[in-house]
Amino acid sequence: MSDLLIRNIDSRLKRRLEASARSHRRSLSEEARMLLKKALLEGPEKRGMGTALLELVPKKYRSDDLIFEVPRDLSKPPDSPARDS
Repeated sequence: MSDLLIRNIDSRLKRRLEASARSHRRSLSEEARMLLKKALLEGPEKRGMGTALLELVPKKYRSDDLIFEVPRDLSKPPDSPARDS
């Protein structure tokens, strides 16, 4: 395996990475590796709109009431008038 050195990490980002590593009981390197792998494998195209919207809201403000779903019983839009060609 090869090594990767990342310089000039923002101190707040590093603290968040350290906290995440502690909460998952991983080393800092292992946590960074797992997060990089997850980000590259899942990519933005694998996320749904609801997930993307939920990630915009800080965790401390999330609750079961915060739902981003489109109801299935929406009425269809009206037909547009036919155009003469």
